[in-house]
Amino acid sequence: MNSGIFTNTALLQYYNLTRGQNKTVLSLADVMSLGVQVKCVDVYPQANSGVNAIHLTDGYVDIVANGINYTTFPDFINDSFPTFTEQKDISNDSINFKISNVTKSFRTLALGGALRQAQVNIYLTILSPADNSVLVHDLMFSGYIDYFESVSNNSSDGLQNQLTVNLNSVWKKLDVQMKTTAANSVHQSTHPGDTYFSLLGIVNSGQTWKYK
Repeated sequence: MNSGIFTNTALLQYYNLTRGQNKTVLSLADVMSLGVQVKCVDVYPQANSGVNAIHLTDGYVDIVANGINYTTFPDFINDSFPTFTEQKDISNDSINFKISNVTKSFRTLALGGALRQAQVNIYLTILSPADNSVLVHDLMFSGYIDYFESVSNNSSDGLQNQLTVNLNSVWKKLDVQMKTTAANSVHQSTHPGDTYFSLLGIVNSGQTWKYK
């Protein structure tokens, strides 16, 4: 996150006004306690799906970030989003989140496969409390839609109308790419006659490749 956010004038004024303090530098916890953060979600369907890109935010007003218009969509269930942590190694963990009040047309679109393998980007966006302008727009997760789970019923507990979106990490390609990198045919395409990986393939033929 850009360190300038911790000395942003609008955030400092809002924090000091609402907390009765006189801070000159905010901490990350201070910024997040102001309730000025929203999530922005990009959905980029595959080129041959016939569906246009979708840009949504769980904020209460439409916003513009990086030149993209995000339409307010408060039906994301916020506590269904995972907690993101910064790490330096490659992680291939999948995540999921839930959407409530799903319309019939969107349910048909999702369950009909039109959004299968669509790329999804999830951003943490911090807004100015003065004018709702975007101060920070950081990518938190990028992946691909794996499948949807739908719940729609009218039980004694009330009407349930939810859609769970299951995402693979953008690193899912490691699952299929890394084990073919050492394939004999791939190696010999650049090193004709070298049978090293042919022998290695025999040794590792019973191994399972996993990346996390």
